[in-house]
Amino acid sequence: MDWTVIGEKRFFATAVVFLSVLALLVAGPALAQESDLAIAEEAGLQKGVIGLGVGMVPDYEGSDDYEAAPLIQARYNWGNGMFVSLLGNSLRLNLVPDKDLHAGLVVRYRKERDDVDSDRVDRLEKVDAATEVGAFGSIKIDRWSFMLTGAQDVSDGHDGYLVDLSGAYTQPFNQDSQLILFASTSYASDDYMEAYFEIDAADAARSGLRPFKADAGLKDVAFGAALQYSMTDRWGLLGVARYSRLLDDAEDSPVVD
Repeated sequence: MDWTVIGEKRFFATAVVFLSVLALLVAGPALAQESDLAIAEEAGLQKGVIGLGVGMVPDYEGSDDYEAAPLIQARYNWGNGMFVSLLGNSLRLNLVPDKDLHAGLVVRYRKERDDVDSDRVDRLEKVDAATEVGAFGSIKIDRWSFMLTGAQDVSDGHDGYLVDLSGAYTQPFNQDSQLILFASTSYASDDYMEAYFEIDAADAARSGLRPFKADAGLKDVAFGAALQYSMTDRWGLLGVARYSRLLDDAEDSPVVD
C-alpha cells in the first residue's frame, strides 16, 4: 500500500507553482509506478506545479527493505494544451495542442540494483542504472482518463522495454475537492524480466538462491485512489492510497521470495 500526501501551492498565471511536503510509504513489492502517478495527474491536475518531497521506497524491485529517496514533481502548461511534466524519475513532453488528447515523448530513469540490504540478492550480478526512452498517449473522455506508455532502455541497463496501461475515473464532490480512482498494469519484455528476476547458474552459485527462468509477460497490477482538496486559490492537498502486486514470473522469482 502506498500513501502520498502533497501540499500544493498554485499561482493561476502562465506558470503555476506549488511547494509540497510529500510522504510515501510503500508496503508493496515495488515503488509506485510512474504510470499510476501520471494518470492521476492527467485525470485531476490541469495546472502546473513544482514540488519537492521525500519518500520511503523499496531497496530494489521486489524487496521488503526500504530507503529514503527524494521525490520531485514539476509541470509547466502552455496555453494551447501542451505541457512538460517531471514526476518522480519520469519526464513527459506532450506535443499535441489539445486539452483532452495528449501524446508525446517520455524519458525515465531506473536506478541500479547494487549494494542492497539482502545479502543473497546483493551477490547476484549487478543491474546497471537504465535510461528508458519512449512515447505516451492519453485521452480524457468526460470523467474517464486512459493512458498508454511504452519505453525502451537505451543505456544497456536492462536492455528491455515496458508497456504500461492505466486508467482513471474522476468524481468531483464540489468546486474544491475531487476523488480520482485509478488502476494500472505493466508488461515487461524478456530482457527486463531476465535482468531483474531471473537467476542463472552462476548467480545461483554465488547467491545460494535457486535457479529461475523469467519470461516476458504481465509484471504487475495496481489500483488506488487520490483525493484532491483546494484549501484556497493558492494552496491545496493531495492524498493518494495505492496497492500494487507483482504477477507471474516476477511474483514467483526467488529475488522476491
